[in-house]
Amino acid sequence: MTNAWNYRRADRDDIVELASWRGAGSLGLRPHFHDESQIVLVLSGSRAFRIDGATVTVPAGHAALIPAGMLHAPLPMPDEETVCLNAYVPASRACSSLRVIGIGARWQRVGEISPEHILEIADDMLSRTPSPSAGLVNRSRLGAALTQSLEPIGAVAAGFGRSREGFSRMVRRELGVAPHAFRLLARLNLARQLLRAGEPIAAVAADAGFSDQSHLTRLFRRTFGTTPGVYWRD
Repeated sequence: MTNAWNYRRADRDDIVELASWRGAGSLGLRPHFHDESQIVLVLSGSRAFRIDGATVTVPAGHAALIPAGMLHAPLPMPDEETVCLNAYVPASRACSSLRVIGIGARWQRVGEISPEHILEIADDMLSRTPSPSAGLVNRSRLGAALTQSLEPIGAVAAGFGRSREGFSRMVRRELGVAPHAFRLLARLNLARQLLRAGEPIAAVAADAGFSDQSHLTRLFRRTFGTTPGVYWRD
């Protein structure tokens, strides 16, 4: 048992990266989101997430799709052995709403799951999903406004015709965290992207707006379950 997330590149355009877990239970992590859609395949044990105020459990023999940009908090689970594979796929390749489907006991080990299997599951989920709602479009607009602009929160709020306080309430309601927290999570995702591209960790910390490498390391480990150093080497 490893009791740690093991990340690896997929070397494909349709799968950004993979992360596997085999250990007693599973880690609880800080709320976060991804720029990619996350497919969670549970082979044994179970995973659970806090999403939109509810607990979503993914038992063995099931897969979950967590859309890009959706805030979620992985919850710590009991000491039962858990084997899980996370696949991160481009947002355009997956559906835009949370899904949990049964996949049966098709695989015993993570190594048995091919990229084609992952994309087959993504296509299955996509075929079952209704069109995006107006609420999802509004969330996307809010997220883009916060991440694509370096303006102070008050200036972004003015662009929405809101006071800073009113805008903050709207962001908390729609995105689940305060504006500054959302921007921090976006910077962590940028750091992940730069590490995948092979940029040195100290440079990543500076380019993603962290005060130093140790600051990035602390937040990265709490959020993604591994350190930038281990993630970069994988």
